[in-house]
Amino acid sequence: MSLTTLLIIIVLFVLNLVLIAVSITDLMPRENVRYLSKTGWIIVIGAVFYGSLIYLLVGRGQANQAVQPTGKGK
Repeated sequence: MSLTTLLIIIVLFVLNLVLIAVSITDLMPRENVRYLSKTGWIIVIGAVFYGSLIYLLVGRGQANQAVQPTGKGK
């Protein structure tokens, strides 16, 4: 195996680890996710090589939103 091939593999591995960390930190506080439960997404993120990228592109639901005052009662 050449040095170039080894470097490419290392870069892809590190990139995958970073994407896994970003995906898990994005997933945990969310109340709404698409298509799977949180447990299902954790399995996809951990088991599929670019499962974290799939989650970030497809699985993210709407962001948790703070309750907006309606202006009633003034």
